[in-house]
Amino acid sequence: MNKILITGSTGFIGKSLVDFLKSNGYDILEFPREKGDITQKEIWKSLEKVDFIVHLAARNFVPDSWKESSDFLESNVIGTSRMLEYAKENQSKVIFVSAYLYGKPEILPISESHPLVPNNPYALSKVLSEEVCKFHSQYYDQDITILRLFNVYGPGQRSSFLIPTIINQCLKNDKIEVLDLEPKRDYVYIEDVLNAILLSIKKVDKFQLYNIGSGTSFSVSEIIDQIQNICNSNLPIISSQVVRKNEIMDVIADISLAKKELHWVPKFDLVKGLEKTISSLRKFD
Repeated sequence: MNKILITGSTGFIGKSLVDFLKSNGYDILEFPREKGDITQKEIWKSLEKVDFIVHLAARNFVPDSWKESSDFLESNVIGTSRMLEYAKENQSKVIFVSAYLYGKPEILPISESHPLVPNNPYALSKVLSEEVCKFHSQYYDQDITILRLFNVYGPGQRSSFLIPTIINQCLKNDKIEVLDLEPKRDYVYIEDVLNAILLSIKKVDKFQLYNIGSGTSFSVSEIIDQIQNICNSNLPIISSQVVRKNEIMDVIADISLAKKELHWVPKFDLVKGLEKTISSLRKFD
């Protein structure tokens, strides 16, 4: 049985991934935040040897990254470097979970070869972490796959993110309030992300990099309409028409490489994913 270390195992993706990989027959070693600081070498020395590492641990709330940029860089870049040193010593294969790093896209859909334009400190920390991964693969001959996740959503996501914010307002309030109705994003459901990670574990070899998204985009207005349709509601929508700093107006992932090489295809369209997310939030009301 292959043993997998999951860092960030109590986070949004991590919690679901632990159960998912166990159900697929893997022996899981969890590395939650409570276990210690991933930037500290001593923490990694205390861990047993594993065959694979799925590195999810990171500070990732973009608004916080503007206030604490050096903390984000330290935690995410140094933490990744420590993880890679551990992987090298133990000959563990690595799945590094990255993020959207393309800034304002020059062309849609966005392929993996699009220039990287980190437009916030969190994205900068991920770009630098990816560079450390590439270096380790090239010069230490480590097997590393990078997954650039687009906008992941689903049960268990922090309420401050857009989709749970809108769902909670739809279920509990008499109106829906958002900043801006126009920006469009490529939303990918968490179960599709878990499948992409599983397929990457089975195929990780040398250095590989894939976009993981849905291949379509939806505006905030369209998300609200879909959620209201599912909830059978018709609440008034109030937009403060605030455009965020460095706002990107449309994002669509080119997922053809993941389809071709990982044989990964998203199974959840937006409606199906929102239905499952809303059902989960209703249970916890």
